[in-house]
Amino acid sequence: MKLNVKTNFPDVARRIEELGRQGTFAAAVALTRSMKDAQGAIKDEMRSVFDRPTAFALNGTFTKGATKSNLEARVWVKDDAFGKGTPADRFLGPQIHGGSRAQKGAERMLQRAGLLPAGWYAVPAVGAQLDGYGNVKRSQVVQILSQLKLQRGAGFESRATGSARSARTIARQGVTYFALPKATRGLQPGIYLKRRFAHGSAIRPVFIFVDAVRYQPRLKFFDVGQTAAEHSFFGHFHTEVEKAIATARLK
Repeated sequence: MKLNVKTNFPDVARRIEELGRQGTFAAAVALTRSMKDAQGAIKDEMRSVFDRPTAFALNGTFTKGATKSNLEARVWVKDDAFGKGTPADRFLGPQIHGGSRAQKGAERMLQRAGLLPAGWYAVPAVGAQLDGYGNVKRSQVVQILSQLKLQRGAGFESRATGSARSARTIARQGVTYFALPKATRGLQPGIYLKRRFAHGSAIRPVFIFVDAVRYQPRLKFFDVGQTAAEHSFFGHFHTEVEKAIATARLK
């Protein structure tokens, strides 16, 4: 979202003309600080609508301040594909606009291996181990990819290579993971775990494969941000104008 003096505060624009350079500087500072307030309000909204959002999600927005030559400030979702982890716009975008999400890294690996149909998604099921934020634990994802021979050397190594050592490692863990690209014997396509007991075994789904994931808009990014910014702007502008006038008098 953007905040602009001319479009959001036309009365202030006239006041700036009266004050000249002092008014322009005051407006730039006020716009920048108001956008920071909007960013804080959006974070609070995330905490309200999401279940235990991670710090990565809460810090998934950025602000761009106004300048004397450009009286416009902005807050938006990070889209840095070169940073660590999934860019924030990939998982926050669907929460803001609705619709589908982009495939995750593990899903792309499953798809390349022919285990997940093209364009499908892996949705957590009852056998998934969730962390304190409600996401599938990284250790379990790595263990699954390792046993499916899709990933090597990423922390938890338990590759099912068929060797005696591999068999002992998996037996010690007590869990075997396998993928079903298609429905088989009443089981939906997905990834399952098989746990062995002294007198038998049990199978539980960890991920179920689905052809679509649809999100309804949940994060009121624009409404919350716009309201917060416009509410705080006049206070910031008045403060900065008073400071600018006082400074001019001293000079």
